[in-house]
Amino acid sequence: MKAFYITLAVSIGLIVGGFLVPPIGIIDGSVLTAVGLLLMFAVVGKIPEAIKAGRSVKIQKGDFTAEIEAEQSPMAHRKTQT
Repeated sequence: MKAFYITLAVSIGLIVGGFLVPPIGIIDGSVLTAVGLLLMFAVVGKIPEAIKAGRSVKIQKGDFTAEIEAEQSPMAHRKTQT
């Protein structure tokens, strides 16, 4: 969880810095990609919490798809049978 907060702070710092510092030249697309990746780490850091809360997660990027479904607890299964 420590890495989540570090990447979150760095990405917010880069965004704030981007607003405060005037660009010297053309902003390369790789810089925009890097900020997007840093923000993605914040989302990926929340996935375990969503699974623990019983939610299913689906991540899709281009041709790649990852789907994680939360297991139902035995108590939830018993409630649906009665």
